[in-house]
Amino acid sequence: GVPVLVENDVNVGVVGEHVLGAGKGTQDLVGIFVGTGIGGGIIVGGRLYEGSRAGAGEVGHVVVQVDGPRCGCGKRGCIEALASRTAMERDVRAALKAGQKSMVPKIMKRRHKRIMTSSVIVAALEKRDAVMRKVMKRAQHYLGIFVGSIVNVLDPQAVVIGGGIAERLQEEFVGPIRATAYKYF
Repeated sequence: GVPVLVENDVNVGVVGEHVLGAGKGTQDLVGIFVGTGIGGGIIVGGRLYEGSRAGAGEVGHVVVQVDGPRCGCGKRGCIEALASRTAMERDVRAALKAGQKSMVPKIMKRRHKRIMTSSVIVAALEKRDAVMRKVMKRAQHYLGIFVGSIVNVLDPQAVVIGGGIAERLQEEFVGPIRATAYKYF
């Protein structure tokens, strides 16, 4: 007897941020969630904007580096291929293969993780792991360029960054993104 709505998880997260969270009180908001991939949602005029084919907000596949790394979608240089948790793991593994030293494999083994989770990233950063710091800085840089571009296109009142890494690191993650974004809009 209860109404049910099925919706994309990131869209629901952005609506939640709009109604109760960091975007409360705004009419125009963009949410960008960084996790395994990168997803987004857009609020325009106080309502979720779905676009003409219900695909608005799929921001992870916006190209920010032509000829960049190949994305899961097949294109090159998508923000998801540059700054998602999956992209960060790929970059850490490439650094290890190139002979750079990192604590990430030990942290993963100790925590019984087969993939580099947000908690592994945070633990490596807390230990000031040079590889993880470099990979994170690169991801934040591209996210900042991306956020600046989103602001130039949509002119929202706010951009909310979410996802596991953002929740765990908060300002440490978002601050450098914000600083770079200001340079690009």
